[in-house]
Amino acid sequence: MRLWCSILLLFSYHLAWNQELVGLSTRWDDSFSEWVVYTEGGEVEGEITMKWPIKGDWSEWNFRIGELSGTIEVKWKNDPNLWEVRSDNEIITIRTVWKDDWRQWEVKNGDIRLDVKSRWANILEEWTAHDDRYGTMKLYTAWEGDLRDWVVEDEFNDLISLPTKIALAFIPVFYSTPKF
Repeated sequence: MRLWCSILLLFSYHLAWNQELVGLSTRWDDSFSEWVVYTEGGEVEGEITMKWPIKGDWSEWNFRIGELSGTIEVKWKNDPNLWEVRSDNEIITIRTVWKDDWRQWEVKNGDIRLDVKSRWANILEEWTAHDDRYGTMKLYTAWEGDLRDWVVEDEFNDLISLPTKIALAFIPVFYSTPKF
C-alpha cells in the first residue's frame, strides 16, 4: 500500500512539474497586481499576486500553481534589471541582456539559459523564447491593445521546469503592463 501511495505521489508531482502554461489574466479589470494563471485544460490552476499591494511595492510577488509555490523578487531594490524566482529548491535568475532595455531578458536556471524577447521595439505585446534544445514559448495579448489577458503557447520539453516557465511568462507581462 505504501508503495502505491508513493508511486501515485511521484506521478502527480511529475504532472504538476511539467504542466504547460496556456494563459494569464488579471483578476480584476482595473488592476495589474493580481494575475490568474491557466494551465493546459483551461482550468484555473494558480495565481501570481503582489506580496505588498497596500504599500504599492511592485518588486515582490508570490505565486502558487497547484501545490507549487514560490516568490518572484527584484534582487536589489534599486536595480530592476535583475530578478530572482525561488521555488521548489530552485533559484532562477532573470536579467536584462542590456542594462535598462526591458525588451530582452535572459532567464537562467542552472545550466539552462533562455532569452525571452519582444518581437517589436515599441509594442510589448508579443514575446518569444526559443532554443533548439528545449523548444519554444510564445506570449501575446489575447486582444491587441488589451494587456489584461495573455495567451501562452508553451511548447517547451520536459527539461524546462514549471518555475522556469513562470519566470519566462512573468517578466514580459510585468514589463508590458502599467503599474496601478
